[in-house]
Amino acid sequence: MVTRETKRLVFWSSFVALTAWPVVAWAQSTSATITKHGSEIDIRSSGRIVAEALRDGSILLEAASPPSTGFETTAAQIQPRGENTQVNDAALDYVELLPSRRPFVNATQSETSVAAFGQNIVVAYNSSAGFHHSIGPGVFYDRIRFTGYSVSNDGGNTWRNGFVPPAAGAWGTFGDPSIGADRHGVFYLAHLGVDANFGDGGQFLVQVNRSTDGGISWDEGAVLQVDNGNDKNWLAVGPDPIHRNRDNIYVTWSSFQPGRTELRFASSADGGSTWAVKTIFVPTANPDPTKPQARLQFSNPVVDRVTGTLYVPFERYSFADQDFIQMLVSDDAGESFRLATFDIPGAPDRTLIPVTEVGELTSCGTNNLRLTIHAGGDAGPGQFGRPRWVNASRMVLQPALAAHNGVVYLVWHNSTSPQFGDPAASSNILLVRSLDGGETWSAPIRINPLDATDRHHVLPAIAVGDNPFSVHVSYYTQHVDGTIDLDVVNSQDGAVTFPPQRTIRVTTTPMNLPPTNIPLTGAPTFASTNYDRTVVSCYALGEYQSVTAANGSVYAAWGDTRNEITQPVHPLDPISGQTHPQEDVFLQEIKAQ
Repeated sequence: MVTRETKRLVFWSSFVALTAWPVVAWAQSTSATITKHGSEIDIRSSGRIVAEALRDGSILLEAASPPSTGFETTAAQIQPRGENTQVNDAALDYVELLPSRRPFVNATQSETSVAAFGQNIVVAYNSSAGFHHSIGPGVFYDRIRFTGYSVSNDGGNTWRNGFVPPAAGAWGTFGDPSIGADRHGVFYLAHLGVDANFGDGGQFLVQVNRSTDGGISWDEGAVLQVDNGNDKNWLAVGPDPIHRNRDNIYVTWSSFQPGRTELRFASSADGGSTWAVKTIFVPTANPDPTKPQARLQFSNPVVDRVTGTLYVPFERYSFADQDFIQMLVSDDAGESFRLATFDIPGAPDRTLIPVTEVGELTSCGTNNLRLTIHAGGDAGPGQFGRPRWVNASRMVLQPALAAHNGVVYLVWHNSTSPQFGDPAASSNILLVRSLDGGETWSAPIRINPLDATDRHHVLPAIAVGDNPFSVHVSYYTQHVDGTIDLDVVNSQDGAVTFPPQRTIRVTTTPMNLPPTNIPLTGAPTFASTNYDRTVVSCYALGEYQSVTAANGSVYAAWGDTRNEITQPVHPLDPISGQTHPQEDVFLQEIKAQ
């Protein structure tokens, strides 16, 4: 019998066939795509795409198919403390065998966000282990908890795992987590949620959960806004610029609306009990396709831990090869905002940093073109003749920022080619800095070392320690042989230099990309599947990793593919019985002495 609580996500084959197309139509009509070189490029996050695929039934579509800083410092030694530690519980991964369908291999953990306070360390991430099916008159999901977490209350020696609860009365969570802690050690976690009617015409939520016991347990999610266009929420915690004895919580997100993508904002001055919500930026279109258009994504708010100034960088899209980074700044806890001015030579205006996104334009399943880094062989031409790399990981550009006492650093990855999707390009991590609270900025500099054995440097995160000139940037490095490591570069002079002796290879073993874009059909559909079929094609490393500075240490948390899993032997599985990498979450403490 299908109960009221489980009937919402029953997927009949006829229903699936009818709802496969509206996913794409909805995305185009609400500015969730951009047009590059005549092709529609999806800019939704991984959590949003998974949620829509489940809501609309398409996840089961192929069920039966096969300068001088003026700061004096002494040289610091940067070294790992302890070993790489897997923080997610491997025992939670599992395989579901359902009648007349390919197996569900629920074994993906990625997109990490880490926060620490005292001995408490919490890592949040996407986890497909939180999905579970049941069988009745049809196949349905009886549990969807895509937002997982791991917590240590003894400084990282031992870990426990769980899934963050949805909002009161709501149905599930869909990841894209962002976590922070206030001065009292209360942890806050923003992520993508859905309401109680999800699957029956329900809506998406912006939600924040709170933990007052060091990350052991979590309150039900507080609903900031019911927003059916919501995607990619991000959270920041820091002092109020006037009432310095109080921490505020801020959340930003993209809201896909017809013809534009709005930047929305919520703030709480009472520890998350109440929230004020508003739209803080509505981009406008420009008749010149090379100029910024009415689409934005991947905001990343950060609070200066001393001054309380709030910075909100985000990506602004064009219809040409180069896109842009813009940034809003607030000195009054979000009451008002102004655009930062970077004065980059050649930029269309003073508020823009021109960027070229990283990766090759890849066919990643029906009606989906994505930028990816990849390894291995091309499985043959896909949509519009684009390659279909089986071992691929989608790339997006989320600018990362850190600020301390008016010293501000902004980093991003950037292609070495001016052409969007250039298959011959490599990539670097670029940085700009401000010593006056964001009023003036340096010119962009490359901060990753150059090595002939490395091709890509992607998805950076940044943290600043108690010393505002102690800068730590983590990122993935893909080598020319296709393997991947996590590296951290460190500066003690305010990002003037990043000496080689302070550059750390964090991962103790190189990683291989898993099979995430396995062809199921050729033309005209070009369908493909991730080995973990709950997760959309071409998702491996996720869209971000994380680093934070606390307790005199730096903590890096990342999606790691060193472990392997064997597919069940099954006639409908295109990689039946194969052993391949899977995604887990690892953490490393780094000590600066």
